[in-house]
Amino acid sequence: MSSGLTEEEKRMKSLLISSDYFPPQVGGVSRLMSGITSALGPERVCCLTSQRASDTAEREDLGVKVYRRPAVFNGKTRSLRKAAWAATIIEIMVRERPKITQLATVGEGPMGIWLRQWFGLPFIVYAHGNEVLNAMQVSGNKLRVALQQADRVFAVSRFTANLVKRAGVSPERIEIVHPGCDIDRFRPTCPRMDLRHQFLGDRIKDKVVLSVGNLVARKGHDMVIRALPRLQQIVPAVTYLIVGEGPYRALLEKLAVELGVGDRVVFAGRVSVEELPDVYAISDVFVMPSREQTNECDVEGFGLVFLEASACAKPVIGGRSGGVHDAILDSVTGLLVNPRDPEDIANALAQLLRDEDLAVRLGQQGRAWVTKNFDWSRVADQVQRILQGVLREKSVRSGGDYSPPMKKILEKSREVSPT
Repeated sequence: MSSGLTEEEKRMKSLLISSDYFPPQVGGVSRLMSGITSALGPERVCCLTSQRASDTAEREDLGVKVYRRPAVFNGKTRSLRKAAWAATIIEIMVRERPKITQLATVGEGPMGIWLRQWFGLPFIVYAHGNEVLNAMQVSGNKLRVALQQADRVFAVSRFTANLVKRAGVSPERIEIVHPGCDIDRFRPTCPRMDLRHQFLGDRIKDKVVLSVGNLVARKGHDMVIRALPRLQQIVPAVTYLIVGEGPYRALLEKLAVELGVGDRVVFAGRVSVEELPDVYAISDVFVMPSREQTNECDVEGFGLVFLEASACAKPVIGGRSGGVHDAILDSVTGLLVNPRDPEDIANALAQLLRDEDLAVRLGQQGRAWVTKNFDWSRVADQVQRILQGVLREKSVRSGGDYSPPMKKILEKSREVSPT
């Protein structure tokens, strides 16, 4: 399907700023930023982040120019941060000639306002969930103002879009941009027996229920553990495999022991993105019953792991909360449950573990759905199309040129080739 962009428009470059959420940092927002960056490619995007490169972390070659400048965001003094910011922005503007700014979260909003004021760059903000709730706490705070002043807000789900509206953003400036999925990396594969041995030990023949995500209260690992005693009555040979790290681990380990299922819960720790498809492959069902904790500004904005599991043809179970409704088609790619009801979770797990035909059907339908709708190239074309629309609006309003400060910088840069 054609993207509807001319060749010149396809090459229009943006600057993506993600201070904290960028590889090698791990998490859903970082995966979203790296996925969009890779799919856009070097002609359409360059990046600025505080994250240093790491040889031991997740593969970081995104195929685009990444300016890794910790001093811009974490300099010891304000004057050092300002100096690093000024030098870096001038370098990027001269070398890359971006026309518009993408901000990974509303936390970078003040940078977008500054770049628009001084260099005439429109800016868009990605909205996920928690940070929008935080911005809504105090009327007039700088994060909320940045949301309201953005040329567009990219909400990762319908739920998040509604939060953004409540934060005071005009509906016509809100676009729903779902995360994508690497459908070539995450695909159905044969289970590796060595991995089953590694994680399951003597329980290698068990049915495997899998969760992947940071160990925080919102994700609902505790509810799955509470569901295990009931599940064992229906499916005796079952193991719960938890992939991820976080502050909630000690409480989860204690809960499993207290409920008498300590031997049925395996804490695998963190697994690299490269290894994740093999982990999905050894599971029978993926589950993450996330729940909203609005008092703590903690919600699931979407749930990228549901797409990954579906792309691997695994049936998925998620909580009826937040943006999960956009990541799971209930009774088509998986099942939605009450995230605060262990019995409901246990019954859903038992249904999929006992009914192999149903599990296979949901998994296959999930793979087809993700392949059709969530390939990163489709997401990137959607992003580029909207960015180009914003630039067209700017052109109509202002003649489409850089602001006077930027024109002076560019004129000066033509005198000497940048090194």
